[in-house]
Amino acid sequence: MTHEPAFLVPDWNAPKHVIARVTTRAAGYSKPPFDSLNLALHVGDRGLDVQANRRAVANALGGELRWQWLDQVHGASVERIEAASAPRVADALVTSVPGLVCCVLTADCLSVFFTDAEGREVAVAHAGWRGLAAGILESTVRSLSAPPERVLAWIGPAIGPCHFEVGEEVRSAFLESADSLTESRLAACFKPGTASGKFNADLFALARVKLSAMGVAAIGGGDTCTVCEAQSYYSYRRDQTTGRHLSLIYLAP
Repeated sequence: MTHEPAFLVPDWNAPKHVIARVTTRAAGYSKPPFDSLNLALHVGDRGLDVQANRRAVANALGGELRWQWLDQVHGASVERIEAASAPRVADALVTSVPGLVCCVLTADCLSVFFTDAEGREVAVAHAGWRGLAAGILESTVRSLSAPPERVLAWIGPAIGPCHFEVGEEVRSAFLESADSLTESRLAACFKPGTASGKFNADLFALARVKLSAMGVAAIGGGDTCTVCEAQSYYSYRRDQTTGRHLSLIYLAP
């Protein structure tokens, strides 16, 4: 069995020195139900296997890299980092320091990458529905030095609208503070579900609405459902006890 990680590479127009990757679940050391490239230490997997997986990812990327992890809390807090340290309590990271890797872990939530047209800084956000409703993407865009019209964004794999059925409380969380124009666009991201009072929510579309409302026009990705693609991606909604993918971004040293 090979332990060479397989990556999803964003298809966006970022400068070449901006390195962004999403790991798949294949080619790691973790045993079921975390098989096999689980990158999270908090899900019950064997710590030695997770560390071996993290080393495999680092070796595949090469170079002298420093890694910044998060204690993600489904909020809207963004941390700008100048050096690697203990995990930060936040849901997004921003840096302009080459070789400093910004990391987000997901298994159905969105990861969203950011850079500017010149590649002067990079960011990544963790956006489950709570963080998305709370404004994590808006906070991340505001934390960037470039104006929104110079920002590039790419949306990683997440639970698709085909599987993400939610209640009225989720829909209301997005609509209650929106202006009239944005409210109608956000409402269109919710389709009637299989039961009364239920909706199929499109996280990808919600992210696009929120980013475009901020003035971000260059938005890619948002077309891979983690629930559907069980061979490639972890899904909490599908499996409950499972691993996490890593979404990482950095400026090449």
